[in-house]
Amino acid sequence: MKRDPEELVNRIIQVFDHEDEIVLSHAYGDGGTEGLSPRLSRAALNQISEGDATFSRYAIWANTVRDNILRAISLLENQDTDEVYRHLVRAANSLSAFAEIQALLDPLKIGKPKSSIGKKSKDG
Repeated sequence: MKRDPEELVNRIIQVFDHEDEIVLSHAYGDGGTEGLSPRLSRAALNQISEGDATFSRYAIWANTVRDNILRAISLLENQDTDEVYRHLVRAANSLSAFAEIQALLDPLKIGKPKSSIGKKSKDG
């Protein structure tokens, strides 16, 4: 019996949809706090060339974003606000770069590429 992809996606999202606890994915072992930009670049270039590693490269990049956020959370206990801020800014900026790249590569052209490049957020 073949499993319904929509059902599988919904089950995965349900597992991780928590506001009171962190649930870690073990789908890809790589991550860490370094290499955000290079990992995102490799994933995007692989996407552009329609390479086979696109999904795994984006997943590893996502784990790196996650690990920067987890590091910031652990630094909160030590009240190392400068390092907390650095890790959260890196994660937020990397996610913004991802959105810009997807807007650029979006075949439906729903996004607006380069719309915010060089502009500072009003919130930050």
